[in-house]
Amino acid sequence: MLSTKTMSNRVLFTRALSSRSFALFWSGQTISALGDGAFNTALAIEIYLLTGSTLAMGIFLTAQFIPGLIFTLIGGVVADRFPRRLLLMLVDGGRAIVVLTIACFAWLHWLQMWHLVILAVIFGFIRAFFNPAYYAIIPETVEKEQLSSANALAQLSIQMGSLLGPVLGALFMVLAHNNAGPAFTFDGITFVISVLSLLAIHTGSSRASEEPVLHGQLSLQKSRFSKMMQDIGEGFHFVRGSTWLSWSIIVPCICNAAYVSAIVVSLPKLIFGVYHGNTWILASIAMAEGCGAIIGAIVVGQFHFRHRGVVAFLGYALGGIALLCFVLPLPLAWMPFVLLVAAFILGFGLSILQTIWVTLLHVLVPSDKLGRVSSVDLVGSIAFLPVGYLLGGWMGDRFGPVSVFLFAGLLITISNVIPLLVRGIRELE
Repeated sequence: MLSTKTMSNRVLFTRALSSRSFALFWSGQTISALGDGAFNTALAIEIYLLTGSTLAMGIFLTAQFIPGLIFTLIGGVVADRFPRRLLLMLVDGGRAIVVLTIACFAWLHWLQMWHLVILAVIFGFIRAFFNPAYYAIIPETVEKEQLSSANALAQLSIQMGSLLGPVLGALFMVLAHNNAGPAFTFDGITFVISVLSLLAIHTGSSRASEEPVLHGQLSLQKSRFSKMMQDIGEGFHFVRGSTWLSWSIIVPCICNAAYVSAIVVSLPKLIFGVYHGNTWILASIAMAEGCGAIIGAIVVGQFHFRHRGVVAFLGYALGGIALLCFVLPLPLAWMPFVLLVAAFILGFGLSILQTIWVTLLHVLVPSDKLGRVSSVDLVGSIAFLPVGYLLGGWMGDRFGPVSVFLFAGLLITISNVIPLLVRGIRELE
C-alpha cells in the first residue's frame, strides 16, 4: 500500500498538503469559502427581493469595494510589516462580527437596503487587509517546490465555496422562506472556524515576521506615514519593472469590471426576469462555474505548462466566449443546459489565469515585498470594479441583462488577445 506521502509526491496537485501548517490553513479557508458561497447567493437573492433592481446590487457592491480600494495598499504594507497569521486572525474575526450582525437583522426581519450598504462599507474595510496577507502567507507554510501545488489548492479552496456554497445558500433561503438569516449565520460561523485553524498553525520565519522591530527602528528617522508611502512606492516600482505583472493588472482591470457587471450584478435578473428561472437555477450556475474552476486549478497544479503567460490569457479569453454563450438566441427550453455548460467553461478559464498568476507572483517577487506587490496588483486589478457594478446595473435596468452579457463577453475576449502580441508574455515560462 502506498503511503500518503508517496501518493502526494506522485499526485503533484496535492503535495502541499504534506505540510501540516498549510493543510490546517487550507482546511480553515476552505470552510470559510463555503460560507462565503452561501452568503453571496443569499445576498444576491435578498437584494433582488428587496429592490427588484440590478442597480441596487451595483450600489451595494460599490459600497463594499470603495474601502477596499482605499485601504488595500495599506493592507499590503501591514502584511509585510506584521505577522501575517495574526493579521488574518484579526481580519476573519472582524468579518465574523460583521456577517453575524447582518444575520441578526435578517432573523429579526429588520433588514433594509441601507443596512446592507452601511455593513458593506465595514466589510470592505476589513477585507482590504485580508487579500494581501492571504497571498503572502502561503509561501511561509510550504517549501518552494510545493508552491504550484499550494496555489492550485488555494484556488480549489475558493472554488469549493463556489461549487457547494450556492447550494447551501439556496437551501437556507428555501427552508427559511426567503429569509437570509440562516445563510448569513452559517457564513459567520465559518469565519470563527477559520480563526481556530489559524491558531493551530505555525508559519516559517520570514522577514515579514521581523519587520515590526525594524519598522520601529526606522520610525526614529522617518515618520510612519512617509515610511508607509515609501513602502507602497517600492511595490509600484517592482510592478512597473515586470512585463507580466504590468499586464496582469491592465487586462484584469478591464475584464474584472466586465465580469462582475454580468455575473455578479446582472445574472439574477437574467435568470428571474428573462429566462423565468428560480433560485435553484441561479445556484446551479454558481455550482457549475465553481466546478469548472476546480478542474482548471487541478490542471494547472498537476501539469507544468510552457509559455504560462500565453496559457493564462487564453484562459481568460475562453471565459469571455463563455459569457457570450449565456445569451445565445436558442429555444428557452435549451437554456438551462447551455447556461450550465457556459458557466463551467467560464470557471475553468478564469481559474487557469488566477492559479498561474498567483504562482508567478510567488516565483517572481521576493518574500519581503510580497505583501506590497500583491496589494498593488490587487488594487490595479479591481480599480474599475465600481464601473462594472454601476454601469452593469444601469445597463441591466435600461437595456436588459442580455446587453450586459454581450458587452462583457466581447470586451473580455478582445482584451485577452492583445497581450499575446507582447513578446515578454509569449516568452514567459
